[in-house]
Amino acid sequence: MGKSQVLRAGVDGRTRVYNVVTVVMLVATVLTLCFYGVVGLDIFNPFAPSVPPTLAVLPTPTITPTSRIPTWTPTRTPTITPTPGPTNTRTPTLTPSATPTFPPTPTPPSTATETPRATRSLWPFTHEVNLGTPPYGCSWTGVAGHVQDLDGNPLVGYPVHVWGGGIDQVVSSGQDARFNTIYGNQAAWEQFFDGRVKPIQVRVQLHDPYRSDHPPISDEVVIDLPGFCGGALGYVVFTQNH
Repeated sequence: MGKSQVLRAGVDGRTRVYNVVTVVMLVATVLTLCFYGVVGLDIFNPFAPSVPPTLAVLPTPTITPTSRIPTWTPTRTPTITPTPGPTNTRTPTLTPSATPTFPPTPTPPSTATETPRATRSLWPFTHEVNLGTPPYGCSWTGVAGHVQDLDGNPLVGYPVHVWGGGIDQVVSSGQDARFNTIYGNQAAWEQFFDGRVKPIQVRVQLHDPYRSDHPPISDEVVIDLPGFCGGALGYVVFTQNH
């Protein structure tokens, strides 16, 4: 065998050794990777912590309270109070005395009550004014009224002076039968002012029919008609006072 053959044989031997070592390392690497894969996927964990032992829990004893013995409370015995016997009462002695007898008190006769009359004033006649809706409807504005005595009886023929709003007239109570029918009094009077509703200030005064100068016998009455239908009629009642 030549020198070259010996060298080739040595090289081939080392090559086989290297190949075997390479295969062993390759197998070891594959096994290592498989081991870490199994551990990483939590299929097998050789380092899992040990489970501590479970301590047994003993039941807690329950203390059952014992019944308390009731405390005896002494009861006070009522004290008997003796009831005193009846006291002898002395019988009063009647003392004769003369009691005077008075005659009955006379009853005064009843006093008749007078029927109240209208309040007396400085004028012979007083007046009362009421605002209302005219009997002709809302296309009328004016004043009216009647004259009466203390008992409400109509007084006919009394002159009534009416002025204001461009009118100055004297009308007489009870002289127009139409007014007496409309206002339901035999001593009625009326004075028309306008054919529509409007605000007007009117003055009215009653005069004496029996004297030639016909002086006033009532106060001067001032009537403010407001200008709406419910107050377009000023109704004045003159009542004899004395």
